[in-house]
Amino acid sequence: MSLPIAFQAMPLGTLFGILFFIMLSMAALTSSISMVEATISWLCDSKGFSRRSAAWSTGIVLWLISTAAMLSFNVGADWTLAGKTFFDWLDYLTSRWLMPLGGLGTVVMAGFVLNINIMRDELGLNPRLYALWLLMARYVSPLGILVIFANVLGLYSVTFSVHWPWLLAILVAMVVLGETLSPRLRQALKTV
Repeated sequence: MSLPIAFQAMPLGTLFGILFFIMLSMAALTSSISMVEATISWLCDSKGFSRRSAAWSTGIVLWLISTAAMLSFNVGADWTLAGKTFFDWLDYLTSRWLMPLGGLGTVVMAGFVLNINIMRDELGLNPRLYALWLLMARYVSPLGILVIFANVLGLYSVTFSVHWPWLLAILVAMVVLGETLSPRLRQALKTV
């Protein structure tokens, strides 16, 4: 709402506004292409779709979801489930569930699954910094994500100034258990 007003107030604002929104549309289009590529690739590789049919199928499903979300602001504003519109449900599921779970999956995969030598070479860190990065990816980040996740869902209210001894104890227990079962951190420190 504020951008059109800002463009209107500046010299040649209409021209800059048109150029800005054209570039914004191009950025959105190229970003959406990269986001759907994983789905299209999976449909081709796992389900035997041709690339064309996978792209059309994915595009149609996304168009339907986008249209339903857009209608939540006008004619579909009265269509609610448990007091939330379709857009509200999408926002709730992505921000409260999918983003934290995606972040947790990413750090667990980076810390526990990916090859330690490839990760060290890819990051280009010296052995001590890599060991610190590995400690953060394996233990500190997952614990932080889980604490934030529990807090956002209302399962448990965590105040760092009050709960830090418990969080530290959980972190130490996670490090001891994790390094007993899969001693990657010790391997990284051996190269120092």
